[in-house]
Amino acid sequence: MKMRILLFSILTLFCSASAMAQRPGPEFWRRVGCEPFEPRTKLEALEDRHSTVIIKGFTRITTIELRGIRVDAVEMRELGNVARAKGIVVSLREGGERPRENRAFIDYEEIDPLLNAIDAISRADENVTKLAGFEAKYRTLGDLEIGVFKQTARGNAVIISTGICDHATHTLSLDELAKIRALIQEAKARLDEIR
Repeated sequence: MKMRILLFSILTLFCSASAMAQRPGPEFWRRVGCEPFEPRTKLEALEDRHSTVIIKGFTRITTIELRGIRVDAVEMRELGNVARAKGIVVSLREGGERPRENRAFIDYEEIDPLLNAIDAISRADENVTKLAGFEAKYRTLGDLEIGVFKQTARGNAVIISTGICDHATHTLSLDELAKIRALIQEAKARLDEIR
C-alpha cells in the first residue's frame, strides 16, 4: 500500500512539474519578431545603425516595368566614418485586399552569384531529376528567394519571394525572370559607375 502511494505521489509530481514548465512566468514573455537579431548584409547593418547619420543614394531601375517588382541600386555610408556599402534592393508588392510589401537587401558581392544562379535555375527542367516534379531555387543572405518549378506538363513557372515571416510573393514566367535578371544587371552596371 505504501509503495502505491509513493508511486502515485512521484507520478503526480512529474505530471505537475511538466505542466508548470509549459507556463513560464511573465518575466520570460517577450514579443518575438520576424527580423533576425543580427544584420545579414552590409546594407542591413548600415540601415539598422542608431545615433548616427546615414547617407543613402539610390537609383530606381525603370528600363523594364514589372508590376509589383522594383529594383534599386543603392549606396549607403555613415557620415564621418569610412563605413560604406553598396548593392541592390529588390522590393515586392503584393496586391489584393491587404497588400504587402517586403524587400531584400543584396550586397554588391552577392550580385554576380545571384545572376549566375538565375541563369542556372532558368535552364532547369524535368530532366534534372528522374522524379515527376522538380524545383530549383536560390536564396540570398537578405532573403530574396527565386525558384523555378514544373507548373504544368507544358511549362515551368517562377516564384520569387522576399521576407522571413511576412513573405511577399509573385509567380512569374521564365520571360519575366529574364527581365528581372536584366534589371539586376543594369543595377550592377550603375554601381560599377560609382567605384
